[in-house]
Amino acid sequence: MSATLSGRPAQELQARDFPYVPRARGAGAVVMARCGFPGEKSHVAQARRFVRSTLGLCPAIPPEVLDSALLLVSEIASNAIRHTRSGEPGGRFGVEVHHSPGHLTVAVHDEGPRGDDPGAHPTVEAFSPDSEGGRGLAIIDAVASDWNTEAVPGGRVVAFTLSPAGARG
Repeated sequence: MSATLSGRPAQELQARDFPYVPRARGAGAVVMARCGFPGEKSHVAQARRFVRSTLGLCPAIPPEVLDSALLLVSEIASNAIRHTRSGEPGGRFGVEVHHSPGHLTVAVHDEGPRGDDPGAHPTVEAFSPDSEGGRGLAIIDAVASDWNTEAVPGGRVVAFTLSPAGARG
């Protein structure tokens, strides 16, 4: 893929481009892959394909964990485009995948709140069964073993971790 973040080709991305992404910890922890994408709806599917192809290199990942990771990265990338500057013309978002024995962490880096919503912070809120939206973070909260969000200079990181069972116990 020839995706970019902040106008730079993916091959030029450095660790400093994702300075606040939680790092996988423990024996054998590896930063597996990272990629930047244009902040357009069509690139949510590309981000999902990126995660699928990256995790396809890890035969020990159970299919249900892969399915959960794809669902959650879709939700977070969609939220980044819908609710942050990443979805504005020229906006970008990045995806980073970490795998280590016992868990998988995926982080999405966006470009931060839009000017009209400077204090926005992703939180799980109640939603009506009839509502057409507002379920994304509730899904993440229900499926992920853990998730967090952190404001960082130039944006925000939303990350989730999946255990081998793929859900909270």
